[in-house]
Amino acid sequence: MTEEVSEEIKKEIFELISMPGVEIQDIAEKLNLDYEKVMNVLSDEYLKHNLDYGRRMCCRF
Repeated sequence: MTEEVSEEIKKEIFELISMPGVEIQDIAEKLNLDYEKVMNVLSDEYLKHNLDYGRRMCCRF
């Protein structure tokens, strides 16, 4: 499902999620994407980089 999202959109999602006060629903509305698609991109990135060990997504981008 995340293959449908371009790298530019993914980068924009990561930039928006790193801003304080921005909700995932706001990102979906701003980028005209489905909420589930945004969540899948974020969860794939979370699992890919194993962010459970103290790394924050906002620091990576």
